[in-house]
Amino acid sequence: MLEIQTVQDIWPQLASVVFVPRTESDYQRLSTLRNDLITLVGKSENHPLTSLMEVVAALVEKYELEQEAAERETWHHFSMQMLAGAYSDDEPEYTTDMLKWVNPDYDRLRSL
Repeated sequence: MLEIQTVQDIWPQLASVVFVPRTESDYQRLSTLRNDLITLVGKSENHPLTSLMEVVAALVEKYELEQEAAERETWHHFSMQMLAGAYSDDEPEYTTDMLKWVNPDYDRLRSL
């Protein structure tokens, strides 16, 4: 309980430095802090700010992964919309007779 009290006492001073990024601006601020900490700490595992550097790096990485996932989801949704718009419900059924060139492996690949 003493640890929690200590953190509660100092957190107001740290909250503007260490936080979960929710916007691009937050992300940029935290990335800058991470880069500054990397420069300061270097490869020293005994530096007093090594743990802070690792926490900030984890927060930055989490935000980046969330943004990448959101971007993939947007592209997937957009691709599905475009694919759906490429064909209509009254599209004729295409047969292999209509093809100019038939892939000789088609039947084999279709059965996989």
